[in-house]
Amino acid sequence: MFCNHLPLKQKPPFGRRSRTPASVVMALLLAGCSADAYRLEADRAVYEILSSKRVAALGTDVALVDFRVEAAQNNLRSRLLEQIAHGDLPKVEVTLERALEVAAENSRDFQNQKERLYLAALSLTGQRNRYDVIFSGGSGASLDGTATTRDQARLDSDVSASRILATGANVFGSFVNSFFKTFVSSGGWDTSSLLSLSITQPLLRGLGSEVTLEPLTQAERSTVYAIRTYERFRRTFCVSVISEYLGVLQQQNNLSNQNASYDSLQRSTQRSLWLAMAGRTPKFEVDQAEQREFSAEDRRIAADASVRRLLDRFKVTLGLPLEIDLILDSGVLAALEGLGVGHLSLSEAEATTLAFARRLDWQNAVDQVVDAARKTRVAADALRLGLDLSGGISASNSDEKKPWTLDFSKMDWDIGLELDLPLNRVPERNTYRQSLISLDAERRDYSFLEDSIKQAVRNALRDVDAAHRSYEIQQKSVALAKDRVNSTKALVEAARAITRDYLESEDDLLASQNALTGSLVNYVVSKLSLLRDLELLDVGSKGLSIDLEALRRWVVASPKIGAKKSEPGKSSETPERKQL
Repeated sequence: MFCNHLPLKQKPPFGRRSRTPASVVMALLLAGCSADAYRLEADRAVYEILSSKRVAALGTDVALVDFRVEAAQNNLRSRLLEQIAHGDLPKVEVTLERALEVAAENSRDFQNQKERLYLAALSLTGQRNRYDVIFSGGSGASLDGTATTRDQARLDSDVSASRILATGANVFGSFVNSFFKTFVSSGGWDTSSLLSLSITQPLLRGLGSEVTLEPLTQAERSTVYAIRTYERFRRTFCVSVISEYLGVLQQQNNLSNQNASYDSLQRSTQRSLWLAMAGRTPKFEVDQAEQREFSAEDRRIAADASVRRLLDRFKVTLGLPLEIDLILDSGVLAALEGLGVGHLSLSEAEATTLAFARRLDWQNAVDQVVDAARKTRVAADALRLGLDLSGGISASNSDEKKPWTLDFSKMDWDIGLELDLPLNRVPERNTYRQSLISLDAERRDYSFLEDSIKQAVRNALRDVDAAHRSYEIQQKSVALAKDRVNSTKALVEAARAITRDYLESEDDLLASQNALTGSLVNYVVSKLSLLRDLELLDVGSKGLSIDLEALRRWVVASPKIGAKKSEPGKSSETPERKQL
């Protein structure tokens, strides 16, 4: 492989004007290849592979925009660290959409997944090169003589090419020449050149494309698996980031409710004190109010610590320094509430069929069983008798003054058979037995994933339904709790109820408000998780993104009820469209 900046199309340095060996010229050209040029060459090859295989892996022609394996040099984390180093403690405000972008840019887990995808494609470039025409060459110079004389100068060079064919044949060709000059005779430069070509073709063991191309076949398929795994990770990671974001907002909302409850209890304590001083309520009710106020303050402190703890964990998820002051968009909860919490019109049978038709990890499991079965056949082939047919031809120059003129009339040739008896096949036997065990293991993994997908889909449907019902219940509970607080407050002031009744109503209002927020967050996260488990979550083509409006208007591709799930080596049916 050559550096891309080399003049590959220029004429070879053969002819009357130059007698410099070809390999010498090539060595001089390759000396100009820098490490950075090779890196760029590898990047181009990898990105081309990822772009071309994305369609086969995902069934879509939407490319990943600006995919680069390196992390951004001037990312948010590096800028913040620079500010912190100068003694600043920056405030960073992130919306939900911005949080996803920051996570894709700075998260360590996201970067690890990008690198795994890149390395899978990089490995494929190596396997493709192995089955391409491989050129090699070299040259050397020597000067022979005694302590007082120089007897002979010599220049040797060689260029060779080899290739493995799909049939298992190995073809090798080489051209070797030597320039030498004897100083004693004061003659000119003499040459010796040899052109040779040989081929070895297996007739039994190692015959055929399945065995010969197994490393390339596996590398091609492993790259497809890596693309699917990366896309699956993006969806899973997106739901994780959103869940953490909403979890922080939920806890902040709980803290706000706790603060409001604490303020209300302080007023209740003061009111009870005034009533006691007026002789309208006993002193123990004042003590009850003060005790409840202390408990509320303790819960408020715990809620504040929980908010800080969740914020720190979220900073780690985003890959941001812990020292910053991270501010989230509290309006997201109101926006989600405005989208509404509706009933999910998707049956378990539809969801399960849809999951098996679209899940990327399921497609990998199906294909990996096929891989394991193929590897057993390749391993079995290694146990066979070895019989290779080989042949070769060679020609040399007849005139020492004409290095490039070969005399094919005096060409040498040879042909032969080589037999390898299977007298000791212990390593091959062990490999074959291991492949059979690996096949059984892949089938178990296939079966386990099948049950896991069914379980995940069933749980996700239940979670969405439970969160929807809980939200409706908590809405009524909050409305009732507010009315109860207002009415109890009036009754206490009219001496028709005791302080404990009011305190209990405040506790119930706080619990209902927190539960309402929790059910809203649970509904959103559960629905996103369901869409992820059905492989319907659109996270964009660059980094990570989400359209929360889609929670209300998601359109999904749903196979017909009764469509069979994918089996190893078989494709699924064409899906219809259905409103989720």
